[in-house]
Amino acid sequence: MAKIKDILNHRWGAYSLAAFVGVLTYLLFARIPDFFSWLSYVINLMAPIIIGIVIAYLIDLIVVFFERKVFKFIKPQKVRSVVSVIISIVLVLAIFTLFFWFVFPEIISSITDFIANAKNYTSIIEVNLAKLDEFAARYDIVLGASNWTATMYSETDKFIANFTQNLSNAMSTVMSVGVVVTNIFVGIILAVYFIAGKRRLFEGVAKFRHALLTDEQYKKHTAFMRRSADIFSKYISYTILEACGVGIVNAIFMLAAGLPNVTLISVVVGVTNILPTFGPIIGGVIGAFLLFLDEPFYALIFIIFTLILQTIDGYVIKPKLFGDTLGIPSVISLIAIIIGGKLFGPIGILLSIPFTAVLAILYHESFLPWLTKKKNEKMDDKKNDKNNIKTKAAQ
Repeated sequence: MAKIKDILNHRWGAYSLAAFVGVLTYLLFARIPDFFSWLSYVINLMAPIIIGIVIAYLIDLIVVFFERKVFKFIKPQKVRSVVSVIISIVLVLAIFTLFFWFVFPEIISSITDFIANAKNYTSIIEVNLAKLDEFAARYDIVLGASNWTATMYSETDKFIANFTQNLSNAMSTVMSVGVVVTNIFVGIILAVYFIAGKRRLFEGVAKFRHALLTDEQYKKHTAFMRRSADIFSKYISYTILEACGVGIVNAIFMLAAGLPNVTLISVVVGVTNILPTFGPIIGGVIGAFLLFLDEPFYALIFIIFTLILQTIDGYVIKPKLFGDTLGIPSVISLIAIIIGGKLFGPIGILLSIPFTAVLAILYHESFLPWLTKKKNEKMDDKKNDKNNIKTKAAQ
């Protein structure tokens, strides 16, 4: 380490390092498409393992809840862990069974009806836009909604053309259904093994870190890993709970108001609510559009309710759930969401905020103190040089 510092103190060493970093950066940017194609190949190759890790992580959130909250009275740690794992797996299987037994058929039925009525959408949209004009005219409002049809048709044709082209490109690269089902099945089996052997895996990783780091570094690294895991686990679990709650409240309101397509729209609203910032907007637009095809007044009621629900969710529920666990400005969150979505799609949008929160911890607690330390060292060196010059001058 001292030799490296001596080399960097020379001008030729600093220039050589800067040139090397510049060339490496250029090569990385020039090879970004190749890197992402290689990454896609690796992800496809390791799909069962990745699926198993994701399933194990989600189930482990429930396992930890049972261990710490429900079965904390069970003293033997192994017994408490085994009971929590079994109950969690049974609970997840029960939820999936209920979903595919009751909810999934309703979704399929709604989608089937939607496709069956596809040919009538043109006339339905024209009639509903005319109704919307009549409704606005009662309150002396001129919308001119009937004139939207020409623009709507051209945009719809463009969307269908792009969608068909993208769909054909996607279908050419998507794996067969059998492979997907096999990956999921293998992933579920791996998830059970991951959860059952969680403690041994963590102990092995801890031993490796302890052998690699000093005692002080190990303590700091462990504390950082725990904080990061706490941020991710709380964010993901609270986000899923919040999305389920929003979907259920939406279904209750739609049933009470007598709106159609309750199951499909509520599932769409709940799932899109998982995605921060843009998710509720997407869910509200899709739900309003589906209701607009039946009756514009239904869409208006739904939009008003969605605005009220999302306002309560954003200003009351989310602050109560998340508190100050994230601690990042809203502008930084929005930038992180955009970058995460561009790079990794919906998964990137979901994980961008907790990942940014972890980076904020590194920035405030590691990078800034390191910069301050380096600044103080330089100032001390300058003072020492001045003192040495004064001492020599005095002599």
